[in-house]
Amino acid sequence: MANPTIEKALTVDEVIVFKDLVSPHFNPKWHFHPEYQISMILDGHGMRYIGDHVGAFETGDLVFTGPNVPHLWRSDAKYFEEGSSLLTHGMVLYFDEGLLQGLLSGKERFNKIDRLLKNAMRGIHYSGEARDAIRDKMKAFDGLEGFARVVHLFELLDFMSRIPDFKLLAGSGYKNTLKGSDAQRMEIVHDYVSEHFHEEVSVSEVAELLHMTPSSFCRYFKPRANKTFGQFVTDIRIGHAKKLLVEDDMGIAQISFECGFNALSNFNKQFKNVTGKRPSEYRKLYQGLA
Repeated sequence: MANPTIEKALTVDEVIVFKDLVSPHFNPKWHFHPEYQISMILDGHGMRYIGDHVGAFETGDLVFTGPNVPHLWRSDAKYFEEGSSLLTHGMVLYFDEGLLQGLLSGKERFNKIDRLLKNAMRGIHYSGEARDAIRDKMKAFDGLEGFARVVHLFELLDFMSRIPDFKLLAGSGYKNTLKGSDAQRMEIVHDYVSEHFHEEVSVSEVAELLHMTPSSFCRYFKPRANKTFGQFVTDIRIGHAKKLLVEDDMGIAQISFECGFNALSNFNKQFKNVTGKRPSEYRKLYQGLA
């Protein structure tokens, strides 16, 4: 994964901020900030990056991320086309880490919330009825101010801490040790792969963009992405393949080609390595849920 930029979501005087965002596309920069964030996609499709996780997102996507966890919801290419009239719509709730410090530590009654916040450091994905309930509770922030927002936040966190079904996105060993000093350099890598994953993507091509040798680029990339460059490209390709298998009726061989795999056998192998299922099994399991 490319190196993210550091952002500040809240001003000094803010501890809880709710935003209802409508724009031609979601923020295309991979970034992180010191606040917790709950994000709900009300309209939009694309690829989701949380820490070392890569996966497709669609309308209804809901993720809770912790402080300084790199994240990006990159809209599909059609949202960036010249003359496009498409719009994305999302809700985002930010709250300051300091609001909770000292309140939860060592208090058994808050153990579930404390565990929730720890899980958020890997990104928590919700679906189904729980997701819909969280969405409704998020919307209520728009009409609240001051202490009422603080009370409602704790009610929301208490509710989320009791949800039994969720998915942790980033790997169990993931930890962001990055700084934003080389964000521009790594953003070039991220953008290039996102735009060219369906083609042949070589280490030499990307290294040249950064004025590096292939070997120095590989040494540079792996510790920052928590994976090799080849694994990063494969994850993006498989993420798009999963999306097409669920949302499109094209054949598996065509999907393989569209996602940059030159051989169907290699696609099947890589897909199963990442998902634990063959493409046909994945389509049968998930297509009815789209």
